[in-house]
Amino acid sequence: MVATENLTAQIFKPQFDYPETSTLIKRIDSGDGSSISALDGEIDSRWYRIINAVLWHWRGLPKLETEAVLSKIAASTKHHTNDKWLDTVVGYQSGNWVYEFLNQAAIWQTKAESFDKTNLTNEDKNNLLNYYLIASELSSIASYPHFKNDELAMYAQTCAYQSYTKALNFSPFLTKELEFKVDNRNVKAILHLPKTEGTCPVVLICNALGNLQIDYYRYFSEFLAPYGFAMLTVDLPTVGYSRNFALSQNSSQIHQAIIEQLPSIPWVDNNRIIVAGFRFGSHIATRLAYLMPNKIKGLFNFTPLIHQIFVDKTLQKNLPNSYKDMLASRLGLPSISNQQLAAELNYFSLKNQGLLNHACQVPVMNIIFEDDKLSNLCEAKLIHSTKQNKVITVSKKQLQKSLHQALAQSVKWMESVL
Repeated sequence: MVATENLTAQIFKPQFDYPETSTLIKRIDSGDGSSISALDGEIDSRWYRIINAVLWHWRGLPKLETEAVLSKIAASTKHHTNDKWLDTVVGYQSGNWVYEFLNQAAIWQTKAESFDKTNLTNEDKNNLLNYYLIASELSSIASYPHFKNDELAMYAQTCAYQSYTKALNFSPFLTKELEFKVDNRNVKAILHLPKTEGTCPVVLICNALGNLQIDYYRYFSEFLAPYGFAMLTVDLPTVGYSRNFALSQNSSQIHQAIIEQLPSIPWVDNNRIIVAGFRFGSHIATRLAYLMPNKIKGLFNFTPLIHQIFVDKTLQKNLPNSYKDMLASRLGLPSISNQQLAAELNYFSLKNQGLLNHACQVPVMNIIFEDDKLSNLCEAKLIHSTKQNKVITVSKKQLQKSLHQALAQSVKWMESVL
Protein backbone atom coordinates (compact mmCIF):
# COMPACT_ATOMS: atom_id res chain seq x y z
CA MET A 1 0.00 0.00 0.00
CA VAL A 2 1.11 3.57 -0.61
CA ALA A 3 2.93 5.16 2.32
CA THR A 4 3.21 8.95 2.42
CA GLU A 5 4.44 10.89 5.44
CA ASN A 6 2.03 13.79 5.09
CA LEU A 7 -0.83 11.85 3.57
CA THR A 8 -3.36 13.03 6.13
CA ALA A 9 -2.45 16.66 5.55
CA GLN A 10 -2.68 16.18 1.80
CA ILE A 11 -6.16 14.71 1.71
CA PHE A 12 -7.88 16.88 4.31
CA LYS A 13 -8.64 19.47 1.66
CA PRO A 14 -12.05 19.76 -0.01
CA GLN A 15 -12.06 18.24 -3.49
CA PHE A 16 -15.05 17.65 -5.68
CA ASP A 17 -13.92 15.42 -8.52
CA TYR A 18 -14.22 12.08 -6.72
CA PRO A 19 -17.10 9.72 -7.56
CA GLU A 20 -19.38 9.09 -4.58
CA THR A 21 -19.22 5.56 -3.12
CA SER A 22 -22.87 4.61 -3.70
CA THR A 23 -22.53 5.31 -7.44
CA LEU A 24 -19.53 3.03 -8.06
CA ILE A 25 -21.55 -0.15 -8.58
CA LYS A 26 -24.35 0.14 -11.14
CA ARG A 27 -27.44 -1.60 -9.75
CA ILE A 28 -29.70 -2.89 -12.50
CA ASP A 29 -32.36 -3.68 -9.91
CA SER A 30 -32.46 -2.62 -6.28
CA GLY A 31 -34.65 -2.30 -3.24
CA ASP A 32 -34.63 -1.61 0.46
CA GLY A 33 -33.35 -4.91 1.82
CA SER A 34 -33.56 -6.11 5.39
CA SER A 35 -32.02 -9.61 5.39
CA ILE A 36 -29.16 -9.14 7.77
CA SER A 37 -28.40 -9.44 11.48
CA ALA A 38 -27.66 -6.94 14.23
CA LEU A 39 -24.08 -8.20 14.10
CA ASP A 40 -23.74 -6.60 10.66
CA GLY A 41 -25.39 -3.39 11.81
CA GLU A 42 -28.69 -1.58 11.75
CA ILE A 43 -30.75 -1.42 8.59
CA ASP A 44 -31.97 2.12 8.09
CA SER A 45 -33.41 3.20 4.73
CA ARG A 46 -31.99 6.71 5.29
CA TRP A 47 -28.42 5.42 4.97
CA TYR A 48 -26.67 3.69 2.08
CA ARG A 49 -24.06 2.14 4.34
CA ILE A 50 -24.96 -0.24 7.14
CA ILE A 51 -24.42 1.52 10.47
CA ASN A 52 -22.76 -0.87 12.91
CA ALA A 53 -22.48 1.21 16.07
CA VAL A 54 -22.40 -1.86 18.34
CA LEU A 55 -19.37 -3.39 16.64
CA TRP A 56 -17.62 -0.04 16.27
CA HIS A 57 -17.96 0.48 20.01
CA TRP A 58 -16.70 -3.04 20.68
CA ARG A 59 -13.66 -2.29 18.56
CA GLY A 60 -12.80 0.60 20.86
CA LEU A 61 -14.44 3.70 19.38
CA PRO A 62 -16.13 6.18 21.76
CA LYS A 63 -19.86 5.74 21.19
CA LEU A 64 -20.83 9.40 21.53
CA GLU A 65 -18.04 10.40 19.17
CA THR A 66 -19.18 8.13 16.34
CA GLU A 67 -22.74 9.35 16.86
CA ALA A 68 -21.49 12.93 16.57
CA VAL A 69 -19.77 12.13 13.27
CA LEU A 70 -22.92 10.48 11.94
CA SER A 71 -24.89 13.55 13.01
CA LYS A 72 -22.57 15.82 10.99
CA ILE A 73 -23.12 13.63 7.94
CA ALA A 74 -26.88 13.51 8.49
CA ALA A 75 -27.16 17.29 8.94
CA SER A 76 -25.32 18.16 5.73
CA THR A 77 -27.24 20.24 3.19
CA LYS A 78 -24.63 19.69 0.47
CA HIS A 79 -25.52 18.03 -2.82
CA HIS A 80 -26.23 14.29 -2.51
CA THR A 81 -26.11 11.75 -5.31
CA ASN A 82 -29.22 10.18 -3.83
CA ASP A 83 -31.47 12.38 -1.72
CA LYS A 84 -32.93 9.45 0.21
CA TRP A 85 -29.49 8.47 1.57
CA LEU A 86 -27.79 10.73 4.11
CA ASP A 87 -24.27 9.41 3.45
CA THR A 88 -24.07 10.29 -0.27
CA VAL A 89 -22.66 13.84 -0.20
CA VAL A 90 -20.71 14.39 -3.42
CA GLY A 91 -17.01 15.26 -3.25
CA TYR A 92 -14.47 15.28 -0.47
CA GLN A 93 -16.02 17.99 1.69
CA SER A 94 -17.95 18.46 4.93
CA GLY A 95 -20.86 16.02 5.12
CA ASN A 96 -19.10 13.41 2.99
CA TRP A 97 -18.72 10.05 4.79
CA VAL A 98 -14.99 9.64 4.14
CA TYR A 99 -14.25 13.29 4.90
CA GLU A 100 -16.02 13.34 8.26
CA PHE A 101 -14.58 10.07 9.58
CA LEU A 102 -11.07 10.92 8.39
CA ASN A 103 -11.30 14.35 10.00
CA GLN A 104 -12.23 12.66 13.28
CA ALA A 105 -9.32 10.25 12.82
CA ALA A 106 -7.02 13.23 12.31
CA ILE A 107 -8.01 14.62 15.70
CA TRP A 108 -6.78 11.45 17.41
CA GLN A 109 -3.73 11.26 15.17
CA THR A 110 -2.82 14.83 16.12
CA LYS A 111 -3.40 14.06 19.79
CA ALA A 112 -0.94 11.19 19.53
CA GLU A 113 1.63 13.12 17.47
CA SER A 114 1.66 16.04 19.94
CA PHE A 115 2.30 13.71 22.88
CA ASP A 116 5.69 14.19 24.57
CA LYS A 117 7.40 10.90 23.79
CA THR A 118 10.42 11.31 26.04
CA ASN A 119 10.60 9.10 29.14
CA LEU A 120 7.30 7.38 28.42
CA THR A 121 5.66 5.51 31.28
CA ASN A 122 3.60 2.37 30.72
CA GLU A 123 0.47 4.50 31.09
CA ASP A 124 1.78 6.91 28.45
CA LYS A 125 2.43 4.01 26.05
CA ASN A 126 -1.05 2.64 26.65
CA ASN A 127 -2.57 6.05 25.94
CA LEU A 128 -0.59 6.39 22.72
CA LEU A 129 -1.59 2.87 21.71
CA ASN A 130 -5.26 3.76 22.19
CA TYR A 131 -5.00 7.14 20.42
CA TYR A 132 -3.47 5.54 17.32
CA LEU A 133 -5.87 2.57 17.42
CA ILE A 134 -8.86 4.91 17.52
CA ALA A 135 -7.42 6.88 14.60
CA SER A 136 -6.91 3.62 12.74
CA GLU A 137 -10.46 2.39 13.39
CA LEU A 138 -12.01 5.71 12.37
CA SER A 139 -10.00 5.62 9.14
CA SER A 140 -11.11 2.03 8.56
CA ILE A 141 -14.75 3.09 8.93
CA ALA A 142 -14.07 6.00 6.56
CA SER A 143 -13.01 3.44 3.97
CA TYR A 144 -16.00 1.13 4.54
CA PRO A 145 -17.36 -0.69 2.55
CA HIS A 146 -13.85 -0.80 1.05
CA PHE A 147 -14.67 -0.77 -2.68
CA LYS A 148 -11.60 -1.42 -4.77
CA ASN A 149 -12.32 1.40 -7.25
CA ASP A 150 -13.15 3.98 -4.56
CA GLU A 151 -10.21 6.39 -4.61
CA LEU A 152 -11.16 8.15 -1.38
CA ALA A 153 -11.57 4.79 0.37
CA MET A 154 -8.07 3.81 -0.76
CA TYR A 155 -6.68 6.96 0.86
CA ALA A 156 -8.61 6.18 4.03
CA GLN A 157 -7.25 2.63 4.08
CA THR A 158 -3.71 3.95 3.79
CA CYS A 159 -4.34 6.27 6.75
CA ALA A 160 -5.80 3.35 8.70
CA TYR A 161 -2.73 1.18 8.16
CA GLN A 162 -0.33 4.00 8.96
CA SER A 163 -2.08 4.67 12.27
CA TYR A 164 -2.20 0.97 13.08
CA THR A 165 1.52 0.59 12.43
CA LYS A 166 2.22 3.51 14.77
CA ALA A 167 -0.10 2.03 17.40
CA LEU A 168 1.82 -1.24 17.37
CA ASN A 169 4.99 0.65 18.32
CA PHE A 170 3.40 1.22 21.73
CA SER A 171 1.77 -2.18 22.13
CA PRO A 172 3.01 -4.41 24.96
CA PHE A 173 3.04 -7.24 22.42
CA LEU A 174 5.59 -7.97 19.72
CA THR A 175 4.31 -7.71 16.14
CA LYS A 176 5.86 -8.63 12.81
CA GLU A 177 4.92 -7.57 9.29
CA LEU A 178 5.38 -10.62 7.08
CA GLU A 179 5.26 -11.13 3.34
CA PHE A 180 4.06 -14.35 1.74
CA LYS A 181 4.26 -15.44 -1.89
CA VAL A 182 0.94 -16.15 -3.59
CA ASP A 183 1.12 -16.92 -7.31
CA ASN A 184 4.41 -15.02 -7.63
CA ARG A 185 2.95 -11.97 -5.92
CA ASN A 186 3.55 -10.73 -2.38
CA VAL A 187 0.83 -10.47 0.24
CA LYS A 188 1.51 -8.61 3.48
CA ALA A 189 0.20 -10.10 6.73
CA ILE A 190 0.61 -9.00 10.35
CA LEU A 191 1.68 -11.43 13.08
CA HIS A 192 0.78 -10.51 16.67
CA LEU A 193 2.72 -12.42 19.32
CA PRO A 194 1.80 -13.01 22.99
CA LYS A 195 4.23 -12.67 25.88
CA THR A 196 5.48 -16.25 25.91
CA GLU A 197 8.80 -18.00 25.58
CA GLY A 198 9.50 -20.05 22.47
CA THR A 199 7.08 -20.76 19.65
CA CYS A 200 3.34 -20.54 20.22
CA PRO A 201 0.12 -21.74 18.57
CA VAL A 202 -1.30 -19.38 15.97
CA VAL A 203 -4.83 -18.35 15.03
CA LEU A 204 -5.18 -17.42 11.37
CA ILE A 205 -7.95 -14.82 11.06
CA CYS A 206 -10.26 -14.99 8.04
CA ASN A 207 -11.97 -11.58 7.85
CA ALA A 208 -15.57 -10.60 7.38
CA LEU A 209 -16.43 -8.86 4.10
CA GLY A 210 -16.61 -5.41 5.68
CA ASN A 211 -13.37 -5.59 7.66
CA LEU A 212 -9.70 -4.86 7.20
CA GLN A 213 -7.13 -7.10 8.85
CA ILE A 214 -6.32 -4.30 11.32
CA ASP A 215 -9.80 -4.49 12.90
CA TYR A 216 -8.99 -7.44 15.19
CA TYR A 217 -6.52 -6.02 17.72
CA ARG A 218 -8.98 -6.23 20.62
CA TYR A 219 -9.69 -9.90 19.87
CA PHE A 220 -5.97 -10.56 20.14
CA SER A 221 -5.13 -8.43 23.17
CA GLU A 222 -8.14 -9.38 25.31
CA PHE A 223 -8.83 -12.96 24.26
CA LEU A 224 -6.00 -14.67 22.36
CA ALA A 225 -2.84 -13.23 23.95
CA PRO A 226 -3.76 -14.12 27.58
CA TYR A 227 -3.97 -17.78 26.50
CA GLY A 228 -0.64 -17.68 24.69
CA PHE A 229 -2.04 -17.61 21.14
CA ALA A 230 -0.45 -15.65 18.33
CA MET A 231 -2.75 -14.01 15.79
CA LEU A 232 -1.99 -13.80 12.08
CA THR A 233 -4.14 -11.47 10.00
CA VAL A 234 -4.41 -11.05 6.24
CA ASP A 235 -6.79 -9.05 4.07
CA LEU A 236 -9.49 -10.57 1.91
CA PRO A 237 -8.91 -10.54 -1.87
CA THR A 238 -9.57 -7.07 -3.43
CA VAL A 239 -9.15 -5.32 -0.04
CA GLY A 240 -6.19 -3.65 1.70
CA TYR A 241 -2.87 -5.41 1.22
CA SER A 242 -4.64 -8.08 -0.90
CA ARG A 243 -6.32 -5.61 -3.23
CA ASN A 244 -4.54 -6.99 -6.31
CA PHE A 245 -6.13 -10.42 -5.89
CA ALA A 246 -9.59 -11.29 -7.19
CA LEU A 247 -12.17 -13.01 -5.01
CA SER A 248 -13.30 -16.28 -6.56
CA GLN A 249 -15.01 -19.48 -5.44
CA ASN A 250 -11.50 -20.59 -4.44
CA SER A 251 -11.72 -18.00 -1.67
CA SER A 252 -8.98 -19.62 0.43
CA GLN A 253 -6.19 -19.24 -2.14
CA ILE A 254 -4.20 -16.64 -0.17
CA HIS A 255 -4.70 -18.34 3.20
CA GLN A 256 -3.69 -21.76 1.83
CA ALA A 257 -0.43 -20.31 0.53
CA ILE A 258 0.24 -18.71 3.92
CA ILE A 259 -0.32 -21.97 5.80
CA GLU A 260 2.06 -23.76 3.43
CA GLN A 261 4.75 -21.17 4.21
CA LEU A 262 4.24 -21.00 7.99
CA PRO A 263 7.06 -23.52 8.70
CA SER A 264 9.48 -20.76 7.66
CA ILE A 265 8.15 -18.38 10.36
CA PRO A 266 10.28 -18.90 13.50
CA TRP A 267 7.90 -17.45 16.12
CA VAL A 268 4.95 -19.80 15.67
CA ASP A 269 4.37 -23.53 15.94
CA ASN A 270 3.11 -24.55 12.51
CA ASN A 271 1.86 -27.82 14.02
CA ARG A 272 -0.68 -25.91 16.12
CA ILE A 273 -2.76 -23.83 13.72
CA ILE A 274 -6.36 -22.78 14.36
CA VAL A 275 -8.36 -21.08 11.59
CA ALA A 276 -10.98 -18.54 12.68
CA GLY A 277 -13.61 -17.32 10.23
CA PHE A 278 -15.79 -14.27 10.87
CA ARG A 279 -19.01 -14.05 8.81
CA PHE A 280 -17.93 -14.40 5.16
CA GLY A 281 -14.46 -15.33 6.41
CA SER A 282 -15.97 -18.62 7.61
CA HIS A 283 -16.21 -19.59 3.94
CA ILE A 284 -12.43 -19.33 3.76
CA ALA A 285 -11.80 -20.96 7.14
CA THR A 286 -14.10 -23.90 6.42
CA ARG A 287 -12.48 -24.51 3.04
CA LEU A 288 -9.09 -24.55 4.77
CA ALA A 289 -10.25 -27.10 7.34
CA TYR A 290 -11.60 -29.42 4.66
CA LEU A 291 -8.71 -29.01 2.22
CA MET A 292 -5.82 -28.97 4.73
CA PRO A 293 -6.91 -31.18 7.67
CA ASN A 294 -3.36 -32.41 8.29
CA LYS A 295 -2.13 -28.85 8.88
CA ILE A 296 -5.02 -27.47 10.94
CA LYS A 297 -5.93 -28.39 14.52
CA GLY A 298 -9.30 -26.66 14.78
CA LEU A 299 -11.93 -24.64 12.92
CA PHE A 300 -13.71 -21.77 14.67
CA ASN A 301 -16.49 -19.94 12.83
CA PHE A 302 -18.25 -16.84 14.05
CA THR A 303 -21.73 -16.91 12.44
CA PRO A 304 -20.75 -19.00 9.40
CA LEU A 305 -21.82 -18.09 5.86
CA ILE A 306 -21.12 -21.22 3.85
CA HIS A 307 -24.26 -22.17 1.89
CA GLN A 308 -27.61 -20.45 2.36
CA ILE A 309 -26.66 -16.92 1.35
CA PHE A 310 -25.06 -18.29 -1.82
CA VAL A 311 -28.09 -20.26 -3.05
CA ASP A 312 -31.19 -18.57 -1.63
CA LYS A 313 -32.28 -16.05 -4.29
CA THR A 314 -34.99 -14.53 -2.10
CA LEU A 315 -32.47 -13.94 0.69
CA GLN A 316 -30.03 -12.39 -1.78
CA LYS A 317 -32.71 -10.15 -3.28
CA ASN A 318 -33.57 -8.82 0.18
CA LEU A 319 -30.00 -7.93 1.09
CA PRO A 320 -29.35 -4.20 1.59
CA ASN A 321 -28.10 -2.41 -1.52
CA SER A 322 -24.71 -1.67 0.02
CA TYR A 323 -24.23 -5.35 0.94
CA LYS A 324 -25.04 -6.45 -2.61
CA ASP A 325 -22.70 -3.75 -3.94
CA MET A 326 -19.99 -4.97 -1.57
CA LEU A 327 -20.35 -8.50 -2.94
CA ALA A 328 -20.26 -7.17 -6.51
CA SER A 329 -17.15 -5.10 -5.76
CA ARG A 330 -15.34 -8.10 -4.23
CA LEU A 331 -16.27 -10.16 -7.30
CA GLY A 332 -14.98 -7.46 -9.64
CA LEU A 333 -18.38 -6.67 -11.14
CA PRO A 334 -18.93 -2.96 -12.01
CA SER A 335 -22.66 -3.56 -12.50
CA ILE A 336 -24.95 -6.15 -11.00
CA SER A 337 -28.49 -7.50 -11.23
CA ASN A 338 -30.11 -9.82 -8.73
CA GLN A 339 -30.04 -12.58 -11.33
CA GLN A 340 -26.38 -12.10 -12.14
CA LEU A 341 -25.43 -11.94 -8.46
CA ALA A 342 -27.34 -15.18 -7.81
CA ALA A 343 -25.48 -16.91 -10.64
CA GLU A 344 -22.08 -15.77 -9.36
CA LEU A 345 -22.75 -16.62 -5.72
CA ASN A 346 -24.07 -20.10 -6.49
CA TYR A 347 -20.50 -21.25 -7.14
CA PHE A 348 -19.48 -20.18 -3.63
CA SER A 349 -21.75 -22.63 -1.81
CA LEU A 350 -19.45 -25.11 -0.08
CA LYS A 351 -22.24 -27.67 -0.37
CA ASN A 352 -22.36 -27.16 -4.13
CA GLN A 353 -18.57 -27.37 -4.21
CA GLY A 354 -18.91 -30.84 -2.66
CA LEU A 355 -16.86 -30.09 0.44
CA LEU A 356 -19.73 -30.49 2.90
CA ASN A 357 -20.71 -33.88 1.48
CA HIS A 358 -18.19 -35.55 3.77
CA ALA A 359 -17.22 -34.99 7.39
CA CYS A 360 -14.56 -32.51 8.44
CA GLN A 361 -11.47 -34.13 9.95
CA VAL A 362 -10.77 -31.38 12.49
CA PRO A 363 -12.73 -30.24 15.58
CA VAL A 364 -15.31 -27.55 14.81
CA MET A 365 -16.85 -24.77 16.90
CA ASN A 366 -19.54 -22.47 15.50
CA ILE A 367 -21.00 -19.39 17.14
CA ILE A 368 -24.42 -18.36 15.82
CA PHE A 369 -26.49 -15.30 16.62
CA GLU A 370 -30.12 -15.35 17.68
CA ASP A 371 -32.47 -14.42 14.78
CA ASP A 372 -29.59 -14.06 12.32
CA LYS A 373 -31.15 -14.14 8.84
CA LEU A 374 -27.86 -15.02 7.15
CA SER A 375 -26.49 -17.67 9.50
CA ASN A 376 -28.48 -20.06 11.67
CA LEU A 377 -28.29 -23.47 13.33
CA CYS A 378 -29.02 -25.28 10.05
CA GLU A 379 -26.04 -23.50 8.48
CA ALA A 380 -23.77 -24.46 11.39
CA LYS A 381 -24.87 -28.11 11.26
CA LEU A 382 -23.80 -28.38 7.62
CA ILE A 383 -20.23 -28.54 8.94
CA HIS A 384 -19.99 -31.95 10.58
CA SER A 385 -16.76 -32.96 12.27
CA THR A 386 -15.66 -36.52 12.97
CA LYS A 387 -13.95 -35.27 16.13
CA GLN A 388 -15.99 -32.55 17.81
CA ASN A 389 -18.96 -30.33 16.97
CA LYS A 390 -19.76 -27.41 19.27
CA VAL A 391 -22.36 -24.69 18.71
CA ILE A 392 -22.92 -21.61 20.89
CA THR A 393 -25.85 -19.24 20.40
CA VAL A 394 -25.34 -15.52 21.13
CA SER A 395 -28.40 -13.82 22.58
CA LYS A 396 -29.50 -10.61 20.87
CA LYS A 397 -30.23 -9.17 24.32
CA GLN A 398 -27.25 -7.51 25.99
CA LEU A 399 -25.33 -8.05 22.78
CA GLN A 400 -22.03 -6.61 24.00
CA LYS A 401 -22.00 -8.92 27.05
CA SER A 402 -23.11 -11.98 25.05
CA LEU A 403 -20.53 -11.29 22.37
CA HIS A 404 -17.76 -10.99 24.96
CA GLN A 405 -18.77 -14.28 26.61
CA ALA A 406 -18.93 -16.13 23.30
CA LEU A 407 -15.49 -14.95 22.20
CA ALA A 408 -14.07 -15.92 25.60
CA GLN A 409 -15.51 -19.41 25.15
CA SER A 410 -14.00 -19.63 21.68
CA VAL A 411 -10.48 -19.22 23.06
CA LYS A 412 -11.04 -21.74 25.84
CA TRP A 413 -12.25 -24.15 23.17
CA MET A 414 -9.15 -23.50 21.06
CA GLU A 415 -6.98 -24.28 24.08
CA SER A 416 -8.89 -27.54 24.65
CA VAL A 417 -8.42 -28.85 21.09
CA LEU A 418 -4.68 -28.29 21.28
